[in-house]
Amino acid sequence: MKKLRYFLPLFLAAFATLAIVSGLASEDTLEIFGNANMDDTINADDETYVQGIISGTNEPTEFADANYDGTVDEKDIEQIKQIIAGEEKNLTIMQIITPHSAPSGTREPVTVSLPIKSIAALTGTYGPEMLCALGEEDKIVAIVSDVKKRGELRAFINDTPEVGKTTEWDMEKILTLKPDIVLAYAIYDYSKERKILQEAGIPLVQLNFHVPETYKNETRKLGWMLNKKERVEQLIDFEQEHIDFIKDRVKDLKDEEKPRVFGESYKDLQTGSGNSVSRAIEPCGGINIFKEINDTKEIDPEEVLKKNPQVIIKMTFLTYIPQSGYDATNSSQMAAKVKDIMNRTGWENIDAVKNSRVYILSSDAASLHPSIFNSYVAKWLHPELFEDMDPVAIHNEWLQKFLGEDFKGIYGYPLLEAK
Repeated sequence: MKKLRYFLPLFLAAFATLAIVSGLASEDTLEIFGNANMDDTINADDETYVQGIISGTNEPTEFADANYDGTVDEKDIEQIKQIIAGEEKNLTIMQIITPHSAPSGTREPVTVSLPIKSIAALTGTYGPEMLCALGEEDKIVAIVSDVKKRGELRAFINDTPEVGKTTEWDMEKILTLKPDIVLAYAIYDYSKERKILQEAGIPLVQLNFHVPETYKNETRKLGWMLNKKERVEQLIDFEQEHIDFIKDRVKDLKDEEKPRVFGESYKDLQTGSGNSVSRAIEPCGGINIFKEINDTKEIDPEEVLKKNPQVIIKMTFLTYIPQSGYDATNSSQMAAKVKDIMNRTGWENIDAVKNSRVYILSSDAASLHPSIFNSYVAKWLHPELFEDMDPVAIHNEWLQKFLGEDFKGIYGYPLLEAK
């Protein structure tokens, strides 16, 4: 990050200390340069705050240098005015890049020229789906392979060029398309690709839309870049409404009232805290029997037997169970997988198997709306507590509101009917 003239001395060396004493980003901070007072928006209060930094009455903050030129001055007030009016020529956001292979994340600013007219949406299916939900599908000029398999998106991106896989891009083709930005996951190291793109004058923007803890902030960054602030807040409000509903219902549960849950990943006998089903267990009122496992790891089936889960939820998607998600016409493959899990050697003695509480859930139900995924999980963990909640109805509401599509297919099996 560039040194700011009005920042505290030795800012870069004392970065961690500054986080304690004066305004580095919190969970709800809008991480866009211009948000000088470090709240969740950019408005006239930020103009006032920058004026206070200049006059010496306010402490400097991480995002006070609105035009990101290394100096906090009157030009930043003018940039903030332009941002408020939607007339800015460029915008600098903070990326939190945390590759799977890295021990911790790095904070990397990136500046984009506005307006953005074309985007290579290489964030798996999540980037294209987010752009479609924002009504910006016409800006998508490139996607990675397999995106067209997502039935919810087919009508929006059927003719869009493919430029490789999520972790293996066809750089020559991308450069030929000349997108204004490349949108990618922040969970992979694209440093080599970034260098090539920078030489071509194409910013690489890395954001994660699939992580519930950072969903609000990451989504807002994209919304501000595309001048879709109101639409983004609708997405956030939808999530918050349904997440809060679940949170309120389970908040008073005692540990003995929470079922022990084995959250199995896509591959058999694998688990890890990073997958959607493992992340959902505790917020939905369950106890993750393998909470201590951070990275994806293969589990000894005997360990599952010893821990005796009361509920088993396996995550899947099209690659593993083709008859799952939007295009599924029957539940036979999901039913077969449930039976396969229940027939594992010795597992007939597990409570989840004895009581037929083994479930399959497509990660497509998580995507940009983890509240939907969590609704399925909460319903399975506490059917009595959530007897009035219908995950399919919630899912249908999101599809209709944000994609203009009706719910179809099979995302979870077996389903519990709302009463």
